[in-house]
Amino acid sequence: MPNLLAQSPPWVRGTFDHSWAPMRALAQQLHYLPPQVWPHLLHWESGYVAIRAGDSHYAPGPTVIRHQHVTNVAYVSVEDLALGNERPVHVLGHLLDHHLGCGGDVNGLWLSDGGGISARWREAGQRLAALFALGYGVDAVAQSNVREYFAQSLALYGRERQRLNVADPQICKWLRSTLWDETFWNMGSDHEEGSEHRNARR
Repeated sequence: MPNLLAQSPPWVRGTFDHSWAPMRALAQQLHYLPPQVWPHLLHWESGYVAIRAGDSHYAPGPTVIRHQHVTNVAYVSVEDLALGNERPVHVLGHLLDHHLGCGGDVNGLWLSDGGGISARWREAGQRLAALFALGYGVDAVAQSNVREYFAQSLALYGRERQRLNVADPQICKWLRSTLWDETFWNMGSDHEEGSEHRNARR
């Protein structure tokens, strides 16, 4: 966002020595996500990331950023990037949850709601609700609701896998066999079914 560092707290400006540094910090965070996700996200017409001051959060639906109309934005806090915590990946987890569930349809079911861009993803999403109901979420955030359970578990799988595995081995197994499994991504026809969902809305 414009004038990001100038509007940030002094300690943030002290962490980042130039205006492009927060983007580099975000790029480092993206390495915690499964590499298979990128070609699938690029297939969809929605899904954006913006670095801003304030809290990190995901905003589904249309909005305007720098005079450009966009849909479904993951707002990543420059403060969280300066701290190097899990919040940026967590927020990107919500974006993934939404798009893997219904291709980013504002009114569609997210993956953690039991949605899915294919029959295989729907089955995986339905298993998430059962895992959340077991009550082994790694922390209070993950225990609050199933969407937070997915996003926080995904973030910690990339960043603190051993901690997550001790607290909730079942979600580790689920993530390993879905988002971090190249074979899972390549089986079936997610793109084609996602295109059918999108065309049906037009």
